[in-house]
Amino acid sequence: MGSVDLGMAYSRSEISGLLADSSWENANGAFWMSRMFTAFWWLHGIESLVLKWLASGKLVIQFIKVAFLDIEQNFKKIGRMANSCQDLMVLRKLGVKPRAAPPPTFINVYWWPPPNQWIKVNTDGSALGAPGKIAAGGVFRDKFSWVRGCFHIKGGIGFAFEAELLAVISAIQIAFYKNWRYLWIESDSTYIVNLLHSRSLNVPWRFAARWREVLVLLSEFNLHITHIFREGNKVADILAADNVQEGWWPMEIDAIYQESC
Repeated sequence: MGSVDLGMAYSRSEISGLLADSSWENANGAFWMSRMFTAFWWLHGIESLVLKWLASGKLVIQFIKVAFLDIEQNFKKIGRMANSCQDLMVLRKLGVKPRAAPPPTFINVYWWPPPNQWIKVNTDGSALGAPGKIAAGGVFRDKFSWVRGCFHIKGGIGFAFEAELLAVISAIQIAFYKNWRYLWIESDSTYIVNLLHSRSLNVPWRFAARWREVLVLLSEFNLHITHIFREGNKVADILAADNVQEGWWPMEIDAIYQESC
């Protein structure tokens, strides 16, 4: 009986052929032995694929663990996990030590009226997209919290920070022509507050000319600039909404107060 050297690199079809040509006791035995080795070949191939898959899976898991160890180091420097059961379970499964975030802090937000002889203007801007239709609004009030006037201006297509810039430019120009030289400007945009403090010329080009004019006008004012959280800037926020009609209203608007309360 002929021998088959399975140590050689035969293909599946070659092994089947060798088995078929071997001198077995009967053809039936040769047939079933051929089928058996064919099945063995397929199982060997599947086993190789499974081993490769497991090996790649181990590499992926090892990579994830290394990545999360790096995240854990960053946690100690810059961040914390979200306080949720899901995050806690994921971090524990990956062997990363959880670091819970501190409880939230609450800040009382108040709108304060200006002192005597001063006018306070709160401004805000809105954008329906990035970019999208932008609009700006603002409200002027005196020491009694009475509204001395409010405005809404459309700004075409732009970004939210451009709407904030349009609002403060418009507010300063209005205050200048109204001769309100003691002006308190308040905005919920840190970009605007920093821009007014620095008097920087780094603004979008389409507002550059008006901004330079405003910087010249500021020398005529006694100016006070503050930041307020959005919760304290509701009237200006409503006036900056896109659905408000463009214009200037030199009277107190009861609807704005009712909607902001």
